[in-house]
Amino acid sequence: MDGENWKEAIFLKRVSLKLMTFVIAFNSFGAFNIKVKIGDAKKKVEISGQNITRNIVPLKSRKSFKGRKKFKFNCDDLGSNYKRRESLHLASLSSKTGLVTYDNKKYIGNIHIITSKNTDSCDVINEIGIDQYISSLLSKEMNSSWPIEALKAQAVAARTYALNRIKKTETIHYHLENSEKHQVNGDFFDVTMKTLRAAKQTAGYVLKNKKGELVPAFFHASCGGRTLKPNEVWTNNVHGYHRGVNCGHCKTKKNWQKTISKVRFRKFLSWLKKNDLVRFKSINKRIYILRDNPEKKYLRVKLGSRIHKIRKSYLRRYFGRVDFSSNNFYMADSGANEFTFVGKGRGHGVGMCQVGAKSLAQRGWSYRKILAHYFPDLEIKKVY
Repeated sequence: MDGENWKEAIFLKRVSLKLMTFVIAFNSFGAFNIKVKIGDAKKKVEISGQNITRNIVPLKSRKSFKGRKKFKFNCDDLGSNYKRRESLHLASLSSKTGLVTYDNKKYIGNIHIITSKNTDSCDVINEIGIDQYISSLLSKEMNSSWPIEALKAQAVAARTYALNRIKKTETIHYHLENSEKHQVNGDFFDVTMKTLRAAKQTAGYVLKNKKGELVPAFFHASCGGRTLKPNEVWTNNVHGYHRGVNCGHCKTKKNWQKTISKVRFRKFLSWLKKNDLVRFKSINKRIYILRDNPEKKYLRVKLGSRIHKIRKSYLRRYFGRVDFSSNNFYMADSGANEFTFVGKGRGHGVGMCQVGAKSLAQRGWSYRKILAHYFPDLEIKKVY
């Protein structure tokens, strides 16, 4: 063996040993499993891995394959065979000796192929231990290099949200999505020893209200100075256990700014009227936005002689997160044909400010103290 091949062999052996160490640690904890949708409405699904066990559920056909194997599912052909209204569990795949690959990512646990409801496609579900899930999530929702106490605070908040989703989910096939709609988690290689430690050291800990009830704990990237109450952001019935608190620990380098034409803003008013969010008699009158400031959670819009209050969160919902990075903004300038908005922060602003949590951890705060600051009406409890 020449020098280069020898070095490569040593490198591969070290990678293999590290992988083995992670697999053992990764599989050594987790009270129960959570089902996470990692693929949505896919026409074709390809799964591969080493020593795979495949179960075709409708046929009750279970078979194990030695060595590396690739499996393909053509979900766009399913609709021609039968009509369905509900999702069908099509197949499950797992590997006890390695990782399962989907969409160029490596997963531990079971991979389930579920037919999408009313469409000729499939959803892909990863069933994994709750704390294994948290271990990969920390690198995505935060950053694996951040202080361990910030990661532990995030672990408790994310676990609380996930367990609440399990409790209230309406589908039997999955509990939450791997997206900003719910929470963003990674694959096996997003786990580090630091994120693994943060998950293990907080295993079983969640946030509960004074009645001992498990409630969803929200979090966001950066509040810009003060967090918001749920009713300042959302119209649906969200429990009133989140209080707005001063942050001041998420200093951003600069404000964000967005200019909206009055033509687009009038379409926004039309959307508000159509969805019965604001009751306008007419939107075909001259538009003014009255003097504004960052502390207000609503805009005062004058149409003709009438003044209407419009939640600022409606603008983010309508124009999107790209145009309005946060709900913390104000109307800074009114031109002849446009309005200019200036804001701070990133995200909806409710619950824990992640950048703020990082700053507090750097100052020596424990994860318990960080959570107590952002969730003053909730208590940390161990549930398993």
